Amino acid sequence: MTDAATLAVRLDYGDALTGAPAAARAVADVLARPCFAELSRLSARRKDRWSKHVKPSVELIAAYLADSSNDAISMDTKRGAELVAGAEVENGVGRDAAPVFETRLQAYLAIPYVARDLEAVVAGVCDLAAALHAAAGFIALEPSYGLAHRAAVAASRPKERTGLSEQRFRERRARLRYADRIGTELAGVEWGTFLGPGHLERVDLGELRRSGAFERVVEVSPRLAYLQVSDDPEDDLTEGFEAKLIAARLALAAITTDVSALSLE
Repeated sequence: MTDAATLAVRLDYGDALTGAPAAARAVADVLARPCFAELSRLSARRKDRWSKHVKPSVELIAAYLADSSNDAISMDTKRGAELVAGAEVENGVGRDAAPVFETRLQAYLAIPYVARDLEAVVAGVCDLAAALHAAAGFIALEPSYGLAHRAAVAASRPKERTGLSEQRFRERRARLRYADRIGTELAGVEWGTFLGPGHLERVDLGELRRSGAFERVVEVSPRLAYLQVSDDPEDDLTEGFEAKLIAARLALAAITTDVSALSLE
């Protein structure tokens, strides 16, 4: 995999897109924006098979998402044999038995970090989260596509890197271990963190702004907020980032999961 710095995005939600053409279209409108142009190939998943590989458009993305015979869509780009960008959005098929409805579905993006596109990408991710009625999610920066993909899909054991403290290591493991809680509690704080309805019932955005722990506190919708720890996602790859996260954790203590019992092994 390529070693270019890559943004890792994860969104958790419950509402299906099949049988909801307006919602599917809203998601498609976001994914077709120029800031996500690195996602240059669209395909559909049925069970464990990917097919229908085409160049993406708003109409095709929306049609694939609304198709009840599909389980998910994928968008990606390869350079040679290597993936450099990828995304997947589940549309709601086959996940009705999940223990927590609000977070039974997942979407992820792993796209190259380009500083000049950052504001457009963050705005796009916020709009995507709103279109999906996300209950939880985050944006982080990783030093490679492989690590970004691993972080976004919440792989069971994170890879060590500069800026990933033992506390963050446990927090990332907790997203999977305590998956049934992420709609009401935070396993951890990332460079960018989404608060859904289950979080917003227990925190006050005004107090979070006054805490000074966040560079940005944005009310995306009445049911969704976005918190950003710093202006520069490259802070995420430095040892000094942990000090910023300590302040953020303190401000969000009321909704933070205790991860101290989780092993580093």
